[in-house]
Amino acid sequence: MNTFLDNEIVLMTHDGSHAELKAGQPALFLESAGKATLFEEPTRFLWDRYVSAGSTPSVHTWSKAAYSLKSWFQFLQAMGKHWLDASAEDRRSYRDAYLSSISPRTGRHYRAQGVSDSMSVVRSFYAFARRKGWYAGDIDGYVEEVVANIEIDRDAFAHTRSVSLPRAKDRDLPKTRPNVVIHPLMVRDLTNLLNHVGPQAANRQADRRAARDRLICDLGWVVGLRLSEVISLTTLQFLSLSPDLSSPYADLKLIVCGKGSKTRQVAIPTWLVVDAIEYINGERAEALRAWKGRPRSAPIQLLLGRLESPRRGQPISNDAIQKMMREACISLGFVETVEKVNPETGEVFHDKVPKHSYHDLRHTCAVLMYHAEVASGNPEPWKKIQAQLGHSHLSTTIDTYLAHVEIFTDRPGLLNVRRLIGL
Repeated sequence: MNTFLDNEIVLMTHDGSHAELKAGQPALFLESAGKATLFEEPTRFLWDRYVSAGSTPSVHTWSKAAYSLKSWFQFLQAMGKHWLDASAEDRRSYRDAYLSSISPRTGRHYRAQGVSDSMSVVRSFYAFARRKGWYAGDIDGYVEEVVANIEIDRDAFAHTRSVSLPRAKDRDLPKTRPNVVIHPLMVRDLTNLLNHVGPQAANRQADRRAARDRLICDLGWVVGLRLSEVISLTTLQFLSLSPDLSSPYADLKLIVCGKGSKTRQVAIPTWLVVDAIEYINGERAEALRAWKGRPRSAPIQLLLGRLESPRRGQPISNDAIQKMMREACISLGFVETVEKVNPETGEVFHDKVPKHSYHDLRHTCAVLMYHAEVASGNPEPWKKIQAQLGHSHLSTTIDTYLAHVEIFTDRPGLLNVRRLIGL
């Protein structure tokens, strides 16, 4: 029983060198005096619930869950309590400590949504531990059953009868308010960003900079893809399309893998498909030739590390794209001043942080698409935006973007944004 309390919790991820394990697969270890022992129970949980399940293919999701468990176990160690003895009251104490702490990365308090996500992982782990016969406490059972109506798109006969389903509600989770604040880029800022990150692969002219980052940004503001969807794109998805060079603005259909491994069709203009294929045959091929891995295991992902990068030829990560966006915003002056707290001294200070993240390109796509559809006479622009962005419910699309399209309506130039930025 003392092994857990006497050791340091170490999180490691697999590099993909063994065929039996997946690249990015997380594992927790108990380390003491230079000796590390596999922390089997949470590692098995991460494998069964995330890595092998198929419903959560994102390595970022695996990592987030693993960090949640690591922080939970470290919290228990600080209290001197073994993980098998933890209770629902301990989980509530974990919540309160988490909410009152300052993130060393941001210098601000942790957000309620992040704390809620971490607590949900902990409860899910203990439910798994109970099924395996390891745990007999009350963490996984502290939920309240409530009745909720089935959404109409899940029940074809909802109009003929009253139907309800029971679902579990975790009352211990911190209260979170829906965050519908979005930050779409203005046309001038978008133009400056695109010029800054690089040229189009198929339209370089005299610009010899790398084109990958421009392609990444175009997939966000033109197609509205999420970061995880961009990461999961493969070369075959583009090489299987047949673009007509005489109609560069005609839309083609691209199949993407969205949240929960759900696939959907999105419209992508021919010029962007041509650009992606040019990147595949040129810059990507050069990076792949410099790759040090085995030929049979060459990555199929569309976006790879650049030739000058230590990760050349390897699939690009979420962090790399977010870093690219942060650095571009700082270079261009797209920043805002925020108040932070030094977690060590408690001193309050002000810092400049990027005003935009990669996800803001998706918001930009939605706002611009609204105006383009209205200008073309579409009486129901929201439905097209909903399909393009992959929202399950139309209300999500409308509630998120309504205020912003109203604000933007009187601003000139939005309808001709492609012409303005030279596409």
